[in-house]
Amino acid sequence: MKLRRQFSCERPTLLWIDDFEPGLALYRAVFEGFGFQVLTASSGAKGIRLAAMNHVDVAVTDYEMPGMDGEAVAASIKALNPRTPVILFSGSALVPLRARRVVDAFCDKAGSRNQLLATIHRLLHKKRTRGLQPPPVAQASHQAHRTVA
Repeated sequence: MKLRRQFSCERPTLLWIDDFEPGLALYRAVFEGFGFQVLTASSGAKGIRLAAMNHVDVAVTDYEMPGMDGEAVAASIKALNPRTPVILFSGSALVPLRARRVVDAFCDKAGSRNQLLATIHRLLHKKRTRGLQPPPVAQASHQAHRTVA
């Protein structure tokens, strides 16, 4: 499997939110190497401000952070733009089920980089194909009866 992928359009933008700043620098370097533009924030509040001011293709957030946890960050990003996929990226075994329901995916920090990259690509593909779908056709009824005389 070839990890480095070139994108035909502009580089997708990842928003990476984690209170461990040395990790942010590492994630930025690695994922920029994969062809992404990476915005980083060391707190939930900073991440939400970046999401409000920039186009974000996928947001990746830690769960355990001071001030605002990953669940609150994900809910705030979804409130700004419900179509922005959010990945909860955590090493904690204590992530509640309700937090996992707010996000589009969960990746364990102990997992492989390939798994995280595959999850990001899957969400990007899903977002793009969902945007290309025609809107559903409204029907008057399930029995095909006329509703207007």
